Amino acid sequence: MKKSLLSGLVLTAIAGLAHAETSVQLYGLVDAGVGYSQTKVSYGDSWVKTRDIGLVDGIGGTNNWGLKGIEDLGNGTSAIFQLESGFSLGTGHSLSEGTLFDRRALVGLTGADWGTVTLGRQFNVADDILSPLDPFGTNFGQAGVTAGAFGDSVSANMSDSIKYMSPTWSGFQFGLGYSGRNEKTEYSSGAGRIVDKDTSNWITAGLSYVNGPLAVAATYDRFRSDVTVSDESTKSTTNMWNVGLTYDFTAVKAHLMYGQTHGALPATGLSSGLIHSLDTALVDDGDSGLLSGTSGYRQQAWLAGLTIPVGDAGRVLLSYQGNHVKNSDTVYDKARGTLHIGSIGYSQDLSKRTTLYAVASYGSGSVRFDALDDKVKLKSTLVAAGIQHRF
Repeated sequence: MKKSLLSGLVLTAIAGLAHAETSVQLYGLVDAGVGYSQTKVSYGDSWVKTRDIGLVDGIGGTNNWGLKGIEDLGNGTSAIFQLESGFSLGTGHSLSEGTLFDRRALVGLTGADWGTVTLGRQFNVADDILSPLDPFGTNFGQAGVTAGAFGDSVSANMSDSIKYMSPTWSGFQFGLGYSGRNEKTEYSSGAGRIVDKDTSNWITAGLSYVNGPLAVAATYDRFRSDVTVSDESTKSTTNMWNVGLTYDFTAVKAHLMYGQTHGALPATGLSSGLIHSLDTALVDDGDSGLLSGTSGYRQQAWLAGLTIPVGDAGRVLLSYQGNHVKNSDTVYDKARGTLHIGSIGYSQDLSKRTTLYAVASYGSGSVRFDALDDKVKLKSTLVAAGIQHRF
């Protein structure tokens, strides 16, 4: 009896020690509400309009679930992992067909003195240090920074990547990441040697500084596409840089952002925000890349916003976004356009995990081509209210 009791106490102590050194957490976010959205692209008497009314999900935040864990390895170093999948709460379907963990799938090491190194599928550095400087963040549809005027350079997933984020030293933090593979296949036949290869890659970097009410961040992303199929090569380079700052005056927090994109956006992986609706709605000889399809593409984007606290748990969110785009290449008829988005929102924390929110956003833009007498016009509206719970 005494031996059984002693054995039980020893096993309990070991289990408690293991739990203290290693932990695995199930977490997630569920978000749904009701809303109205409409986007219309028109030229002369021709137009394309899409409208959606009813239940909406993932407006205040992308629905996701995940697992993350940490193991203490000693000497201030820990092993970490994270697996995260996005889904639609309305249908239960995955947001990315064929990809189980579309948002994050990573493993790495972290230490308070030297920083964090992670490998796998993860977000670029701008998502860590720049996107939080928008009052709406990367959420709330076109009111947010990625679906609005800036596009994916402010927050994007990188597959097959390695990323380093430093600890914070005197308010400064920096990050650096690389994504890419070097794949090559060679064929030999009577006609000679044929080569297929893909050496496309992505570099992401950023620096931030936080001191009391002031937060400043600057980021740079370079996406290089280099694909050869049957000895025919396609190459392009996209350079994207953004800067932003916030200052908390206590009664109100001010937000400012500015960024530029130079070069063709790849067909998959990146988009130019709301102006991308023109790329997908207008089709020229089967090519939907009217604005962002060649190296002549240029975009300037800007944002000004406010966050106004209401009591201890409420916030009014305001922002104006705009951009100017052009493509100087004659194959796209020297397209040039502008976009403006005004948004207002409110969020109310019911608890540490549950939030009610409402948002209204209106965007308008136009694009002119040298060969067209009239402008191609874009109008987009979003109105939604919902509830979000985090676990």
